[in-house]
Amino acid sequence: MRIQSTEIAAFVDGEHVGPETAVEGVGALDSATTDELAFCVYDDPEYVRSSDAGAIVCPPEIGTVEGRTLVFVPEPKLAFVRAANEFFMDRVGETRVHPTAVVEEGATIGERCVIGPQTRIADCVEIGDDCTIRAGAVLGSAGFGFAREEAGRLHRQIHDGDVLIEDDVEVGPNSSIDRAVFDETVVEHGAKLSGQVHLAHQVRIGSDTTVAYGSGFSGGATVGERVTIHPHVSVATDIAIGDDAEVGMNAGVLSDVPDDTTVVGTPARPITEQ
Repeated sequence: MRIQSTEIAAFVDGEHVGPETAVEGVGALDSATTDELAFCVYDDPEYVRSSDAGAIVCPPEIGTVEGRTLVFVPEPKLAFVRAANEFFMDRVGETRVHPTAVVEEGATIGERCVIGPQTRIADCVEIGDDCTIRAGAVLGSAGFGFAREEAGRLHRQIHDGDVLIEDDVEVGPNSSIDRAVFDETVVEHGAKLSGQVHLAHQVRIGSDTTVAYGSGFSGGATVGERVTIHPHVSVATDIAIGDDAEVGMNAGVLSDVPDDTTVVGTPARPITEQ
């Protein structure tokens, strides 16, 4: 489907500059063709001149470039992603479950979801609408909880709780989300988990939070809304991370993180203290 550049500008509330054109796909700034939409985050017009893209979403500081079709917005990447999702992404019309996925009786899956290959969805799992569970993910396994007797022998603790995945959540490949002991392990709406992420029993991940690959959360940890978790972060048992916080790569979070705070290192500390 070919989309007019003026339609794209109107959709992202941008300013259309230059000749009107039509595009039918998206591409990177340095490799896009004349039939594709690209974006530029730089304010140097040379990046636009050297691109073959048919239309480019870019900051207004670039200014008019002769013969080029530009859409001026304050946040080019965000506008580009919104336009790409609206005009060029294949939409999921109905829930699709890969034939190699295991969905146990009792599990519930909402509308317009994609359940990838080799996934396992246990009977204690509820998945909302518009969710993506990627290949190899395991949802609802028994958590890692044991009681040790005086002689040292370990006895497995019962895990009889649930897993709740709210709407518009993405769980990356080979990630695992354990069921709670008696309550719920929860991923709130809009949260995005990358690959090889682990959520232990009774973890709660807040809405619109991103968790990068290889991160792990011990039992009872809670993460607020709009938090950014970078790769290979480890969060200790019952730790709370506040809203709009950010946790740097490889951090070991051993104490609570306040709202609007960036922490790095092990043990993780606010970046102003490093």
